[in-house]
Amino acid sequence: MPSHSNIRTLQEKGELTEAVSLCRRVLLDRPSDNQTIALLGVLYAQQEDYEQALVCLERIGPSESIDNAETLTDIAAIHLLLQDYPPALALLDRAITLAPDYALAQARRGLVLMKQWQFADAKVAFGSALLKCPGNQQAALHINSARCALYLGENEAALTHVEQARELGGSQREQWLSVAVDSHIALNDWENAEAAIYQALEAGIAELKAVKLLALVLAAQDKQGQAAHRLRKALKKYPDDLDLILQLAALARVQGHHGEAMRYLQQALKLEPENASLWAQLAQLGQRHFNELTAQAAAEKAMALTEQETGLVRAEALVAMASVDEDQAENYYRQALAQVPGYVPACLGLGHLMLQWGRIDEAVALFEGVATNHPVAGYGALINARRFPEDPEILAKIEKIAYLPSLQGSVSSSLLFDLAAAWEHLKDYPKAFAFVTEANNASRKLLPYRACDHRKHCVVLRRTFTRSYLESNKEYGNPSTLPTFVLGMPRSGTTLVEQILGGHPEIYVAGEIAVLSKVIQSLNAWERHIGSGKHYPECVPDLTPEQIQFYAKEVLDELRQYDPDAKHIVDKLPHNFEHIGLIRLLFPNAPIIHVQREPRDVAISNYFVDYQAKFGGMGFAYDLTDIGDQLLDHQALMRHWDHVLDKPLLTIHYENVVADTKGAARSILSYLELEWTDAVLAYQNLERAVKTASVWQVRQPIYQTSKEKWRCYEAFLQPLEEVLAKQLPDEADNSAGNLLPAGYFFHGMEHLKDNNLTQAEGVFTKILQQNPNHAAAMHMLGMVRYRQGQLRLAEEWVNLAIKNQPNHAAWYNNLSAIYRDLGLNPEALAAGQQAQKIKTRIKEVSGNENKL
Repeated sequence: MPSHSNIRTLQEKGELTEAVSLCRRVLLDRPSDNQTIALLGVLYAQQEDYEQALVCLERIGPSESIDNAETLTDIAAIHLLLQDYPPALALLDRAITLAPDYALAQARRGLVLMKQWQFADAKVAFGSALLKCPGNQQAALHINSARCALYLGENEAALTHVEQARELGGSQREQWLSVAVDSHIALNDWENAEAAIYQALEAGIAELKAVKLLALVLAAQDKQGQAAHRLRKALKKYPDDLDLILQLAALARVQGHHGEAMRYLQQALKLEPENASLWAQLAQLGQRHFNELTAQAAAEKAMALTEQETGLVRAEALVAMASVDEDQAENYYRQALAQVPGYVPACLGLGHLMLQWGRIDEAVALFEGVATNHPVAGYGALINARRFPEDPEILAKIEKIAYLPSLQGSVSSSLLFDLAAAWEHLKDYPKAFAFVTEANNASRKLLPYRACDHRKHCVVLRRTFTRSYLESNKEYGNPSTLPTFVLGMPRSGTTLVEQILGGHPEIYVAGEIAVLSKVIQSLNAWERHIGSGKHYPECVPDLTPEQIQFYAKEVLDELRQYDPDAKHIVDKLPHNFEHIGLIRLLFPNAPIIHVQREPRDVAISNYFVDYQAKFGGMGFAYDLTDIGDQLLDHQALMRHWDHVLDKPLLTIHYENVVADTKGAARSILSYLELEWTDAVLAYQNLERAVKTASVWQVRQPIYQTSKEKWRCYEAFLQPLEEVLAKQLPDEADNSAGNLLPAGYFFHGMEHLKDNNLTQAEGVFTKILQQNPNHAAAMHMLGMVRYRQGQLRLAEEWVNLAIKNQPNHAAWYNNLSAIYRDLGLNPEALAAGQQAQKIKTRIKEVSGNENKL
């Protein structure tokens, strides 16, 4: 009959399957042996088979009558591995009372206390275990003692424990190295952190482990680019190492390179195509970064792979599915929690869903449950729900965690944002501003945002959408008033106005939707296809009346999917203030409500929000000077729109909405030509999801506390004030004599098709005079020369087009034909081969997208 000693030896070696088999053999003879059942439950939990671990707990039943310290310690371990810490601690206290010298009980008690952030008590427990356990088992205890010391800021003590663990050696070498590196990082001792890695390499640690830790050391110094370079270099040598690929994916996410992160996950899936966890990760990443098709397909794959599974792997798939299926999200989250009670991603996901739907008490209860066992995640979520911890000890613990270096860098910007919000709540404004500035500085290091690029874009918008252009094209747009836009600077009060509108029975508020972004993406895709070298908005004057009408219909068709009967459907994307010209081109009569707010209040509100934006439109929000520049761009654009628009928009001031909500609501409804209803004043009771940074505010009655909040931070706003003191010059409308007719490029193509070569030549030449980099016009002019028999000129123009836009297979095929007619057969062959390569590459990309 196998002994418990034999089973535990296998457990210590990591041979869990064999250990489980021995336990089952024992239970065939002694089916009611609680000591064996408890040990079996621990083994199942270590294998992440939580359902079977729970079955073992049920077989044991109430533990009050158990008086065996070893059995109690194993039952506690099951609770520990199930992340159910309070009963684990109670059981371990009982075990230690029964057997004060039982080292395993003391060690596990230390682990539970660590999980509960009680690092000082945990360190005492590990110390007690060290006094009682044999020397060959002490290395792990020294490592955990070092971790506690790090969290307590006792970095020198941590190094002492690390050194003792190193001298003991054994199977804990990799854990020792990790803690050693962490200890040196905590001391900002980068040289010795690297030295420890190289020392471990000489002692025989795996090269890959050393490379991964070296990447961590570099990232912790805010050298994420160098870290990624090291990992990519290692990947060439070890292309099949899954952990290496996933670390690269994590680092790419930190840097905001989300497309790159998705490619690494797809690379990982080539190694393990049946790994449901990887599919779930891909689904979550795709959903967060607007790749909805990939996210949906990946989540469905995770669900299919785990259809017969239970426990953690199924819970992970269910959470992924919840992220892509808004209608059934609550059901999926609850199924996940049934699989793994207290599963943190499911608790947080369900809590945020409740918050969006205004079920705040339910959200808070979920977040408080998370905070019991995972304080950082739980308190971060509670702060987001405006339930602030006021215990200085809790805030001090969050602060300590915030300054632990990681792949994200030398600090955790998200935790610093949480601390800023908490100290603002406590009205310690200097401390709040210090934390938020450090948070923004940390985030900004990873941002590619440049205010000068945004200013140039706004200048092009003003030069494109001139009064003369809009006037000459006003007959082509759709006359519908269904599309309704609420816009303005982010954090200016657009969500409040949207919620007021949502109370009216004839209005459907769709939230921050991307109908205009889709039009812009389509325009840019078309310009890439034809090879013009243009982007939005420069390409807008090329639109034909038919194209304007087509895009307007596309928008209307999408909006009608939200509500077929509404009189107005509201898009509340704040940055649509940049696209008012496009709105008026497509919909000359569309209602546009512009929300204004005191610029310094807008600035402070943006500065204190963690948008987690590593790219895109919110990159300005991490620096006061950039925020000021964005405000100037917004002001200049709004002056421009006021000057050029035929139909005026409605400007509403946030401060007026707060002071006289009913009066503001009447003004808005009058502008929309709708009858008054008192329902618009009960906006916080609307049963709809809110998915903006204002999710908490819109569930509250109108409050005055956000007015003039900037005065609390007046002493820190000099960089902002200096920018706001400027005013950008307005653009003169000089386009009347320079505009080419709408669809001019396509007129040239029609002339070429009809073999009207002189007229086609004139069109493409005129386009190139106005836009010398228009690659498609170069190509078409080359084809005009080809038909005119001017082969050398044709070859020059087509080559010039390819130099500007090298990814058009058809252009290479045309070049190949020109070379053949010139008698240059090798060049003709090379051009044809290049055309085929491009076609093959496009097919491969399309195939990969279809698989996802």
